[in-house]
Amino acid sequence: MVSLQFCTLVVILLCVPSTVYGSVFEVKQQGARFEIDGVTDSNLQQALSGFQAPWNVKQLDLSGNPLSKISGRDLAAFTNLEFLNLSTNVLYETVDLGSLGKLRKVDLNNNFIQNVIVGPAIETLHAANNNISSVHCSASRSYGTKKFYLANNKISSLHDLGESCRNNVEYLDVKLNEIETLDFGQLSGSTGTLKELYMEYNFIYDVSNVKGITFQNLNILDLSSNKLAFLGPAFEAVKNVKSISLKDNKLVLLENIHFRQAHTVDLRGNGMQCETLRKFLGVNPKDKSQTPTRNYNNPKQPENCDSKSGLRQVGVYCCEELPAPFADRLIELKRKENALYSGQSTEQDRRECEQENSARQDQINKIKQKYRTNIDEASRNEQQKIKLNNEKN
Repeated sequence: MVSLQFCTLVVILLCVPSTVYGSVFEVKQQGARFEIDGVTDSNLQQALSGFQAPWNVKQLDLSGNPLSKISGRDLAAFTNLEFLNLSTNVLYETVDLGSLGKLRKVDLNNNFIQNVIVGPAIETLHAANNNISSVHCSASRSYGTKKFYLANNKISSLHDLGESCRNNVEYLDVKLNEIETLDFGQLSGSTGTLKELYMEYNFIYDVSNVKGITFQNLNILDLSSNKLAFLGPAFEAVKNVKSISLKDNKLVLLENIHFRQAHTVDLRGNGMQCETLRKFLGVNPKDKSQTPTRNYNNPKQPENCDSKSGLRQVGVYCCEELPAPFADRLIELKRKENALYSGQSTEQDRRECEQENSARQDQINKIKQKYRTNIDEASRNEQQKIKLNNEKN
């Protein structure tokens, strides 16, 4: 009979408390995974230098601390580090981890970072809820596909992701950023690998495909809640997509793009011209009976076309019989934009703007809640002090 002691998984927990400048940090170990709690800018070097064999550490968790700065130089001794968690600190400006050659996964969620540099082995970067305007991958060679989670940042273009970062991307989430124009060609290095692309709640009004690429394995494209007025020839790049959402844009004119593999094409919440919609549905006939499956409480419920005079029902969508749809609607959109900037907008225009801003803020709050981490009171107070000091400066 085999003794039960040989069938029991033994987890070694090592705690090393130390007091520096009145604060205590604690190191916890589970195999090759280490977690340091209570570490600050002032005692970080002591905490890291206390490792007897840092080259054996593969996972290091520094989350939920009041750290305002760290770089790859601080972690130079951790030559085999594969996973680093720096989420929910108060990191500012640039976080340069490019020298960590084996680092595959990084978590930077919930900081105040502006620029990120990662190394050649990066596979997954979590960096939602920051102020990131650029991401740089320090080597041109790629070790495999990449996943980037960059929601709620300050990215203004896909070019803000370095060329090396844009190669072999499998998953890219840049929703709730500040992107105004989209060129699918900027992801030409990922035509065979990209499976999911999330760009909702940006300010995208123009889409192009300068290099004439086509994504071969794209499953999901979400461009909902942007400013698009035209579904044009550039969307040939995503004609193989399985699910595409263009909900709540400003769409008027639709090119007859055949989304031959799509099981979901979501065009609700737009102001399309009826004739262009009929032609689009003629090329994509399944859309007349199918309905979107995302972002609706009752996905089988057609749009309500009685809310505004002049609307007609075509398939599950509402449309307008406009004689010159594209030019007239563009003029109207430009008028609203200029009126809002000059403070001379109508009450209806202001309400629409407020509704859009409110919807965007709701999504920001959801993202913050999604990645929220509970931390102890002492660390929270220390973080608040650092925030106040940075705001003063």
